Amino acid sequence: MAIPKSSVGGDPAPRTVLVTGGSRGIGAGITRELVARGCNVACGFANSRDAAEKLRADAPENVLLVRYDLDDEVTAESAVSAALDRWGRLDALILNAGQWDGGRLSEMDPARWWRIIEANLRGTAALTRAALPALVRSQNPAIVLVSSVVGLIGHAGDTAYASAKAAMIGFARSLAKETGSDGVRVNVLAPGFIETGMTARVSPEARERIARSGILRRFGTVEEIARAAVFLSEDATYCTGSVLTADGGWSL
Repeated sequence: MAIPKSSVGGDPAPRTVLVTGGSRGIGAGITRELVARGCNVACGFANSRDAAEKLRADAPENVLLVRYDLDDEVTAESAVSAALDRWGRLDALILNAGQWDGGRLSEMDPARWWRIIEANLRGTAALTRAALPALVRSQNPAIVLVSSVVGLIGHAGDTAYASAKAAMIGFARSLAKETGSDGVRVNVLAPGFIETGMTARVSPEARERIARSGILRRFGTVEEIARAAVFLSEDATYCTGSVLTADGGWSL
């Protein structure tokens, strides 16, 4: 199947996007949506190589697999280098990879609590730092951080995760001010409860309670979140420092 080329600002070459956590769940949806739009995607994965290989098999010319570990800053440099070696450019960075661990503050061991903070923020900062020199050479450079609605409103039993996701918003808004003069847009996507492997483990009773508490009264789909992420990375050319909430009205 011929894939249409995705370009912006008169640049005829397809955009190149690095997506972390790109092999499963929301990340896989983002990878598929980008490929459908004609982008080249460096699909970052940590452990799910089989899932990543399936994505590459569907579009071998457009998908490059790159190993990226949130805990290893060296892999940030190597992931960016791999994309540049393959396509010679980097136009967008979508930071979707993250780690979750739940529990009330009084119940969690401090080392376990801080690990969630460090894993989410250290990996975000390391890859952003590695990607910026290449991004500033793009005609439409963009960074999208996939946070969470719990980073906006909090959630009982999620103090570590919510703190990390809230910090990502502060990071993004500060980075937007630092990089705006170079034309780099930095925005945040804050999904709510989405139909993924993680939420599939939620009990039927809890799922019903969560769904009822949202205005649209359902969980979101991976495809809906993927389209929102790609919009921020490519089409939202006058948006920076913004937070797009995609939670079906759950946070209202």
